Amino acid sequence: MIMDKSGKRNLLVSLAFLTGFLLVFAQSYPQSEDLIIFQTDKRIQIDGELDDWEGIAEFPIDFTSTGDRIKPSKDMTVTAKFAYDAKNFYAAINAVDDTLEFPNRSWRYGDGFLLTFLDPSQGNESDSFYSFGISLVEKNPVKQIINKDGIYFPGIDVRDVELAIVPNEKKGIITYELSIPFQILVPFRPFMQDKWGINLIYADRDQGERKLAQLYPDPGYDTEMSNKRKGAIFQFVNRVPEKSEVQMLTDSFHYYHDSEKTLTLAIHSPEDKSGWLFRSYLLGPGVRNVQQKEEFAFKKGMNMLRFDLKEQEFETGVYDLSVGVIDEEGSLRFKEDNRFFVVNRIELEEYRAKFEEAKKGKLFAEDEKFRNSMPNLEVRFDWIQEFMEKAPPHIGIASIEEWMDEVKILTESVDEGEPAFFPLGSVGRYAHRSEIDGTLQSYSIYVPRDYDEEVPIALFVALHGSGVDEVSYAVNMARLINQARVQLQIPKMIMIAPQARGFSDWYLGNSGKDVVECINHVKSLYDIDEKNIIIHGFSMGGYGAWRLSLLYPDLFKAAVILSGAISPPPFLKGENIIDLLEKTKGKKLNFFIVHGAKDNAVPVDAARKAIQKLKKMGIPHEYIEVKNAYHTGYNKWGEIFKWLKNLVNRYKRIIS
Repeated sequence: MIMDKSGKRNLLVSLAFLTGFLLVFAQSYPQSEDLIIFQTDKRIQIDGELDDWEGIAEFPIDFTSTGDRIKPSKDMTVTAKFAYDAKNFYAAINAVDDTLEFPNRSWRYGDGFLLTFLDPSQGNESDSFYSFGISLVEKNPVKQIINKDGIYFPGIDVRDVELAIVPNEKKGIITYELSIPFQILVPFRPFMQDKWGINLIYADRDQGERKLAQLYPDPGYDTEMSNKRKGAIFQFVNRVPEKSEVQMLTDSFHYYHDSEKTLTLAIHSPEDKSGWLFRSYLLGPGVRNVQQKEEFAFKKGMNMLRFDLKEQEFETGVYDLSVGVIDEEGSLRFKEDNRFFVVNRIELEEYRAKFEEAKKGKLFAEDEKFRNSMPNLEVRFDWIQEFMEKAPPHIGIASIEEWMDEVKILTESVDEGEPAFFPLGSVGRYAHRSEIDGTLQSYSIYVPRDYDEEVPIALFVALHGSGVDEVSYAVNMARLINQARVQLQIPKMIMIAPQARGFSDWYLGNSGKDVVECINHVKSLYDIDEKNIIIHGFSMGGYGAWRLSLLYPDLFKAAVILSGAISPPPFLKGENIIDLLEKTKGKKLNFFIVHGAKDNAVPVDAARKAIQKLKKMGIPHEYIEVKNAYHTGYNKWGEIFKWLKNLVNRYKRIIS
């Protein structure tokens, strides 16, 4: 434990901590009064050696997800240490683990851990959180934010997160050490909030069996069925600094043009100061290097200082804000760069007015393609409004920036009397008005650059796996299809990836019906060769591809299933694929199935059962079982696309 040089204050706190730490073992769950993290007096070096951690308190990671204690053993004993300074949060994890396995996405399917931070204002369970996935894949440390406020893989840049992992398989020990800049953990600033929730979930997989050890019991630590996570509430104790230290937080990352824009400086100082200077530079649409200066003073201790950004003629777009704090001697003591997005209400309403006017026109009434393309624009108005009114203030701005750019692109097309389409050769998101409940439902789409509306084109329907949206999956599939066109000369295809009403609905009920509605919608926009519609899915999406191809055998030519389940989770009511095969016979369909022999998320036995059934029923199929492969980490697209090429070209309507 690193103690303040002034001695007495932190000595008392340290004694209180030690007493509380012993009580942890006698209580059901860790309590906030027992859990204290101290500010360090120096930066911790991230090298996996843990030389800088001597004397810092160690916390046992010893709960099951249901709250039972785990006894220390050579199979799994996990401890963690936490610390922080003005810029970074630090963690060191030691695990005694007799067998180390590191497949892809190891934090979920092998050895690794999740580190979750949550806003304690809602108690030990919160819908405002970050979950980091930490693991080792092919001897390389892997770090990513896997969930932010219920959104899986939000795309937050983690390049500034430092990570070192040192495994010792002979001794059955592994050490993790990392630092996370507070600039990533917005809005947490320990100078501004002295409490924050933390959970650490260590995963140990031994020969297919997976065990968990948690700092705080949370059965839903990685579920797609809830947007909340649980954690223990820690007290952050700031040391008395030798010199003034600064943290900064803007009140939001997104604003309307006429909203107040404010930032807060937290300055922790060992003495009173005056003559310091706040200086900011603002750059954005129509705003070039606008400077703002303000002299200020502060007292000994912790100071909270608010600064309002000067009013500007804010246009819609991204703004870069650079803030510096200069001391009385003219030295730069603090610098931080931030970005925020502004939506100009007037501009947005002008776009909406053009949309409404187009709906009243002759083209909308008479041209089905034009009319059916309009939800592509309409859904973005809904997304933007919901984001500006309901999104947390410090959520990333990439989505709102993208949607506003797309509103401009699609509005230009509509103004020119063209459908609200994106340029050929790009991946975009379209929407249709559902016949189920009248809502707008989105899907991603890729239309090849050389699409010819006079020639019918094959359709490839890609179903995403559990816990991820369809966008990244669609981008990857478009890349694979383009590669196959160049390397294997496969027929050109339009690719769609339905969101299907959520990330984890297993393509049951309205989720499955939505896939069919997406297909019908794209058929109304493009000349689809209805004899060549292929459905594909991975994991949960594999189940969806099985299920929908068997329920709609006249709709699909073939199904490509990767690591696919043959039944949904027990808590969902859905068909077992073996039973569905028996009922539908499926003889019009062709299947290509790939599964990893070491799959620890969907065991290979599921695929083997399905293959036995296909053989027994005489249904055409190809099966590849990848030796030593897990749930992911294999690539059999070359074989798949060769098979598809022959399958599509087998019929008279050859697409070239």
